[in-house]
Amino acid sequence: MSYLDIWIYDSTHRMRVFLCYLLIFVVFFIFSDVMIYFYTKSLYQPIENYEILAENMEVTVTQAEASNVNGNVKGTVKNNTNETITNQYLKFEFYTPRDVNIGTKYLKIENLNPGEEKKYELGFRFDSVSSVEISNASAEEAEAAAPEELEITPVFGPAGLISALILGYFFL
Repeated sequence: MSYLDIWIYDSTHRMRVFLCYLLIFVVFFIFSDVMIYFYTKSLYQPIENYEILAENMEVTVTQAEASNVNGNVKGTVKNNTNETITNQYLKFEFYTPRDVNIGTKYLKIENLNPGEEKKYELGFRFDSVSSVEISNASAEEAEAAAPEELEITPVFGPAGLISALILGYFFL
């Protein structure tokens, strides 16, 4: 009788050990996902102070939140005029608790028919944002803006690139 015969014969113990390790891995994975979710949610504080000065369209803010380094503003834009809105911009100015303007972002509103409503989401990377002011901006003002001010989505940094490469290596 060889070792292989004994190993195959007594496979129930090894299977139990394997299933135990699998169960520990799954429980740890779920636990870590839940803890990471709650930790990242606790970092973001809602922005309670926002002022909407936009004309010709109804702008609402459904969610505005910021952490120490970044945040996002979500909401809807509705055309209240009788004309189609094309090539207009919304200007988002971000302020610190001491009312210092720390940055501006522009959101392009294009092809918004009368009575139509669209959702928007704007990400930003500014420190210690406590209030937002939303107003209309002309196309000339937006064209004179820096490229970072026109960028809507957060920057995909080196850490994101490295993690994507590692995940691609293991799962592809």
